[in-house]
Amino acid sequence: MHHDASIADHAVSVAYHAFIIAHALGLHAHLKELVRGALLHDYFFYDWRTARPRNGKLHGFAHPQEALENAREDFGPLTPVEEDCISRHMFPLTPIPPIYFESILVCLVDKVVALAELVAATRIHQG
Repeated sequence: MHHDASIADHAVSVAYHAFIIAHALGLHAHLKELVRGALLHDYFFYDWRTARPRNGKLHGFAHPQEALENAREDFGPLTPVEEDCISRHMFPLTPIPPIYFESILVCLVDKVVALAELVAATRIHQG
């Protein structure tokens, strides 16, 4: 789960909105990598509310690396853009910023989508 949405729904929302923005800006060169990186940015297999990543660190700091490892294992070699989208989407919580426009966009859109999910979940629980 990602707030009250599934991680899959969250990842699809991030990919969709990042794609729409990049397309509107006329940035077509790396759209496939943008979408693939966005879809895999939270590709981890534990409930972050009750468990920790394999390395035992806190979820917010460690899940990008775990998602990257899982993506490499399940989908083979990734491009540098895809890897950057996955590994750096938690900036500034993780210290190294994204370096490609696509990964900057995934980082920003992820935060907006997560905030929208949080607001929606709050409204649902308020009643």
